Amino acid sequence: MPNFSSIPNIVFDLGGVLLNINPENSVNQFKAIGLNDTTRIQHEYRENGLFDRLEKGEMSPEAFRNEIRQYIDVEVSDLEIDHAWNAMLLDFPHERLLLLQELKKTHKIYLLSNTNIIHWEHYTQKLKEIYGVELSDCFEKDYYSHDMGLRKPDTSIYNELLRTENLKAEETLFIDDMYSNVEAAREVGMIAHHLDLENGETILDLFTKN
Repeated sequence: MPNFSSIPNIVFDLGGVLLNINPENSVNQFKAIGLNDTTRIQHEYRENGLFDRLEKGEMSPEAFRNEIRQYIDVEVSDLEIDHAWNAMLLDFPHERLLLLQELKKTHKIYLLSNTNIIHWEHYTQKLKEIYGVELSDCFEKDYYSHDMGLRKPDTSIYNELLRTENLKAEETLFIDDMYSNVEAAREVGMIAHHLDLENGETILDLFTKN
C-alpha cells in the first residue's frame, strides 16, 4: 500500500473520496416522484450535457429544475427535485474529517470537486450540522467546478489550481476515484492516485503511519 505522507501538497476529490455517494439513490428518488423513463435522462446526460452545464455553473438551479420537470408527467416542487437530486449524497465519515485536520498541520491540502450549487449547499450544511465545521476550513482552499466554469477531466482545471496556488505539479498529489480524472492530472505533471473504491480502499490507507 503506498504512503504519500512525504508529498507536501495534496489535492482531494470530494464525492467518493471524502463524501460517500450512491448515484443510484437519486435515480430511485426521481422514479419515486414520477420520472418513469430514466433512459431520457441518461440521453440528456450523454448527449446534451445537462449535468455538465450545471456542474460548470452554466445553468442555474432554477433552469436545471425546469429541465428535469420536462421528464416528469406530474407536478413536482423544487423541494422534491432537490431531495431526489441530493439523495445520492451520503455520509462524510468522521475519521476522514479527522485525517484532513491532521494533514493540514503538516501539508497544504486542497479540494477539487466536480459539483453543483444544489449539492454544495446540501453537503456543506450537513457537515456544519453534524460536526460543527465549515468544509472550507478543512483546506487551504476548496475549488468547485461550478465556480470555476471548468470540470474534470479537462486539464485546464488542474492547471488553474496549480497556477493560482503557485504549486509545482511534481510536488502535488491528486487523489480521485475516477480514473479519467487521475489520468488528466498526470498529463499536467501531477502525482496522482486512483482510489480503488471497488476493493475497499480509502484515503486512510494512503496516510497510515509506519
